Amino acid sequence: MADHIEAQGSEMKQPSVEKASRARSTPPQLVRIWNVARCWIRFSLAASQGGVPALTDFVYGNHYFNAVQVPSELAAFGEILAAHCPERALEVGTARGGTLFFITRLASPQATIISVDLPGAWSGGGYGRARRWVYKLFARRRQRLQLLQGNSQSREMLDRVVAALSGQGLDFLFLDADHSYEGVKKDFELYAPLVQKGGIIALHDIAEHPPTSACEVSRFWNEIKSRYRHIEIIKDRRQAWAGIGVLYIDR
Repeated sequence: MADHIEAQGSEMKQPSVEKASRARSTPPQLVRIWNVARCWIRFSLAASQGGVPALTDFVYGNHYFNAVQVPSELAAFGEILAAHCPERALEVGTARGGTLFFITRLASPQATIISVDLPGAWSGGGYGRARRWVYKLFARRRQRLQLLQGNSQSREMLDRVVAALSGQGLDFLFLDADHSYEGVKKDFELYAPLVQKGGIIALHDIAEHPPTSACEVSRFWNEIKSRYRHIEIIKDRRQAWAGIGVLYIDR
């Protein structure tokens, strides 16, 4: 019996060695492309009709484009976004693309969706050509997705966003870029006026962060939230990160 078990162990080790050898010989870019394709196929087959819960599971179930969010918070926000079904949406701060994918699936099938991201940002922005190609695939058949790279706080970028909207207002604005107090305030002051009556504005990282984190979104959020009908989505007040704040533009 012992010899039989040992033989099985020897036979099982060989494929592992061969697999490791093949993995080393496979170009990393092909591995990444395969991983993306596998994720996309899995979503197409299993998650496309599963609503917000399935969409959330998909976003967190892959390693290529995910969301730096608390899953339950993103799911709760997803229900709000799905009910709102925006025709024109702007995300400031895209990074790994998880929330951008989320928006494309919950916005109107004919939506205009704009992403603004800063190349070389400390927070993980500045995606390259490969990601840009993948992100373009996020758009559904009749959606129009524009990927703008540059400083969101510049007048030039504001003009580019306005041009992309063709004179129309936003239904949804998501701010998840510069997390300093002055930074998030500047993004809000520039892009919030583009949101028309009936629209919503969401800010990420509204939970209280440790002072060493340099995240001051909660300070700005606490200053402005009383001016609007609003919702705070925070799983645990002690979590010291994340949290999504939603402002309703009623006037």
